Formats: sequence, C-alpha cells, structure tokens
Amino acid sequence: MTAVHPAPVQVTASAPAHIDDLLADLQLERAGLPGRGPVPAAERARQAADELAELGLSRFVAELLGESAPVPAPRAVLDLETDDEGRRASYETWCAEARELTGEVWRWLTERRRAAGASRDLDELPWWCGESAFPLPRDSVRRLAAATAPVPDLSETAEAWARSAGLRGRATAEYNWRWLLLGKGLRVKGPAGSSGGEPPPALPPLNELITRLVGEARRHGLLPPGHRVRVLRRPNTPSMVMPVRLPGSSLLSLPTAVTPVTVQYLQHELAHLAEHASRPAGAPPADRWTFDPLRSEGWALLLEQLAGSTAFLARLGVDEETAAVLARFLAEEEHFSRGLMAADLALDADLAGCRTAAEALEAASAVAAGTGLRWAPELLLLRQTRVLHWRSYVAGYAWRDTVRTELVARFGDHWAEREEAWALLRDALGRTGPVAGSAAGFLTALTASSAPAPLGRPESQEPYASRVHEHEEAGSR
Repeated sequence: MTAVHPAPVQVTASAPAHIDDLLADLQLERAGLPGRGPVPAAERARQAADELAELGLSRFVAELLGESAPVPAPRAVLDLETDDEGRRASYETWCAEARELTGEVWRWLTERRRAAGASRDLDELPWWCGESAFPLPRDSVRRLAAATAPVPDLSETAEAWARSAGLRGRATAEYNWRWLLLGKGLRVKGPAGSSGGEPPPALPPLNELITRLVGEARRHGLLPPGHRVRVLRRPNTPSMVMPVRLPGSSLLSLPTAVTPVTVQYLQHELAHLAEHASRPAGAPPADRWTFDPLRSEGWALLLEQLAGSTAFLARLGVDEETAAVLARFLAEEEHFSRGLMAADLALDADLAGCRTAAEALEAASAVAAGTGLRWAPELLLLRQTRVLHWRSYVAGYAWRDTVRTELVARFGDHWAEREEAWALLRDALGRTGPVAGSAAGFLTALTASSAPAPLGRPESQEPYASRVHEHEEAGSR
C-alpha cells in the first residue's frame, strides 16, 4: 500500500518572528499548557494561512490544531505506579476501552490504506508515510519499509525478571510484563528520599539525575545553555520531548515514578533535545521543523546505548554493584522492546490481507501468541496507529550500529571519550534540509575525510554547573 505526499514547497526565507511565536504557542497548547500570545493561536493561524502555506507549514499547523483525523485512543491508561491489584484493575478498564474502539481503529487504518492505494501520483510512498506532516527522505523511506525482524518468544525474559522481583502471579500477564519492563522489580536500592525503610539510595533522585545528564550533554556541546528545557512530571505517561522553539526551548515530559530505566529514557530524550537545540536559527522554518524519524530515533538510540555503560553510570553517581545490575537489565530491556516492535511490524504486514475488524483481531492474536506473552489483541492492534514510530525504532537500531561502527573505526572503542568524535556528531546533527538533514546525510557527514574542530574547554570545571531547566509538577491531562 502506498501514500502520497504533496510535492515539497521550496522555501528559502526564514520565518518572521510572529510565525515562530505562533508555532511556539501551538506546541504549548498541544501539551496542555497556555500559550503566551494575547490572541488564541488558532485564530492567529487562520489569519496567517497564506503565509504559512508559502513557508510550507500548512499541514504541520493543521496537525497541531487537531484538524487532521484524530487517532483513536482510549482515555484510560495502565497504572504502573500502583500495586498489583491496582495494575490489574486499571488494565481491565484499559482493555475494555480499547476493545470498544476496535471498529474505529480498524476504520482509521483501512481508510489510510485505501487512500494510499487509490492514489495515482507517481511519487508513491508506503501508507504510513501519510502520518508525517512533512515529506520523508527517500532513502529513509526505503530503509523504514525494509525494516523487519523475527518475532521472538519473550516469556523466558519476563519470567526471569519476575523471579528476581519475587512477583506473585503470571509474569506473562500484560499488566505484569509491562511493569517488569520498566525495571520495577529490579533489586536495586531506591532513589534518595524514598520511604518505607529502604536501604541507602543507589539511584540519584530525579532532579539530580536530570542535572547530571544535562551536564553530560553540555560537556559534549550537545545542549547549549541558551536552549531552555521545561520539565513536566505527569503520572503514567511515557517520557517524551516536544520542541517549542527551534532552536530556543523544548518541553521534557516525564512520568512521576523513577524506575531503573529512567536513566536510559532520560538519555534518549536528551538526545532529541540536542537535535532541537542544534537547529540553525537562520534555516527555513520547514527545514527547522522537519525531523527524519530514522535519523532522530537512530541518534537517540546511539546516546541511549551509552547509558548501559558502567563507566557512564558511575559518572552519574551510581555505585559499581548497582551499575552492573542496571547495565545487564538495560541490555535485556532493549532485547524485549525490540521484540515487541518486531511484532508491530509483523502485524502491519499481516493486516494487508485482512478485510474486517474481526480478521484484524485474529491476526493480532496470532502475532501476540508468537511473543509468548498474554498480549491483548485489541491493544496490539491499537499500536498500529503508531507504526511509523515503531519502524523508525527497528530501522534505527541498524542505523545506530552503522554509526557506531564508523565512530569506532575512526576513534576506537572509547570514541565517546574523544572530543573529536563529538565534534563530528555535532556537525552532522546540525545539518538540515531534505538531503543533509536525513539519516543518509548524517552518515555522509560522518564519513567525511576531516572532522570539524572540537569545542574549547568550558571555563567552569564543574560539569554540572549549568542548570538551565525549569521543573513543574503537573497532573495527568
């Protein structure tokens, strides 16, 4: 099945300040926060419609305004911050809502496949490309479309985690394996300030962890002090970042609970923040706001992998014993997560032969069975609305390994300790445009014959001295 994007608009001018202000307010409102302009952002967008079209931003703004067809999603969430009974109860509610949405999810998917198949445009793309507000680079589309992986049996991993945690009940029950996947059952000491007579902390508290990871990023020149980061704490939400101004500011949303995978998740999101901060201020707005998902996720996976190093964890203040336990678990977590996404891609392929919602659920049940997990088919089917995201991860792992191989070839196994390597990465990350800003363009920049000059040493010798981020507690929205 194919989807068609309109031809990209050729834009060379930078956006006026009021357009940057408009985009910032739209992003804030999308995150459930108030904009800063006196006039509602939606009204300003209507007034600037012609200007937005000239800048190649019409579809992007329509998406921010919610004018595109909404993605079906249950309002309930799986509560992973409560006890066993609470998890089970919230899971039943979550499943029930997802089950009621099955018909709507199937219509959403079939409409996009049908629209793609009906297109007669010569510039045909896979159906899931239609979910991107900007055209995707051709080479990245090819890599995303070719992404595949065998679906592994994950039950042994889940059961091993459950034994270590002393978990009662079936490890393969979905409300349990999702809890275990966060490292909730890992035998490590809790963060400072935790109650219940726990042993002394082995993991830094979240604010300290953020500060230290930001310090690591700044040490490598990845997050300039001028790029502000506003931190939101929201229970039972996935960690994610959202650009507000490019460059200038971003939002970092985190769940309220701190778990062993928090280090890895934070490192992953900081990689996205670095990509935001590296956008050239004078570049055309469409180039600044276009992110090749393959490059973005591959880059984040590269930095995320560093969090599995015991040396890296030691710099965060994690003791040697805990660092070894965490490193082992993070490797297992990657294997498990890759298996889940392999199932997503397998189901995407199988759905091409389905004609009804009932057939789609049968296909989802068959794929879920291959994982060895008790995975509700309606929840697996629901994940198809984000299949471009899962493809970006699966293809991103291979892209990450290619980048790492090049870095090792040029700078040795300890490339992450070489400033020349970080200078090369910064140069590649700061490039924008349909070619230079793509995953392929990143690799081209990386294999250039000469690396850019490294940054000079910062005046302050304290790696965590700069704290340009705000913190805000927020209820779930």
